[in-house]
Amino acid sequence: MIRARNLGAKRRERERKGDVRKLGSIDNCERCKEPYTVIAGLQRFCPDCKPIHTAEYDRNTSIVFYHDNKDRINPPRKIKRRKRPNTCAWCGKEFEPVNGSTTCSDDCKRLDRNRYMREYNKRK
Repeated sequence: MIRARNLGAKRRERERKGDVRKLGSIDNCERCKEPYTVIAGLQRFCPDCKPIHTAEYDRNTSIVFYHDNKDRINPPRKIKRRKRPNTCAWCGKEFEPVNGSTTCSDDCKRLDRNRYMREYNKRK
C-alpha cells in the first residue's frame, strides 16, 4: 500500500515536470532525429533505426563479454575446430581428407565407384 502510494506520487511528479511521454505521441529518434510515434514507454529509436542500434549494442557487449570470458569459451571452440581424420569409405582406414574426398587413395576411390555402379545397375 505504501509502495503503491509512493510510486503514484513519483509518477504524478514526473507528469508535472513533463518527463512522461504518452503512447501515440510524437518523439524524435536518438539516432536520426526523425519524428516517430511512441508505441512503448522505453522506446528511444524509430522503427528504422532500432535494428541498427540493437546490432551495434550486441556487437559491443559481446566483444566485452568475450574478452572477459575467453579462457572459458576458447578451449571447447578449439576442440570443435580441430581437423579430425576421416574414415575411408572403402577400406575403413583413417586418413586426412583432401578436397572433401571420402576415400584414402585413388585405388579405393576406383573400387568404391565400381561398387556404386554395380548397385546402380542392379536397381535399373
